[in-house]
Amino acid sequence: MNTYYLEYELSDGQRVILAFDEENDRDGCHISLDMYKAQLGPVTEEVLSRIVNKFHGRIAR
Repeated sequence: MNTYYLEYELSDGQRVILAFDEENDRDGCHISLDMYKAQLGPVTEEVLSRIVNKFHGRIAR
């Protein structure tokens, strides 16, 4: 089984590594995070957690 990673920077400058079992989930999560930031405002830890869970991901560190 492959693991697909995404590094993302939160609005407070903290960088997190996200892990996904499916490449499409990683890509969908990245798109959703960027769309949220562009349309609704800053991506906080709470927002990140909600979106990552939607795409079956987890915080790797």
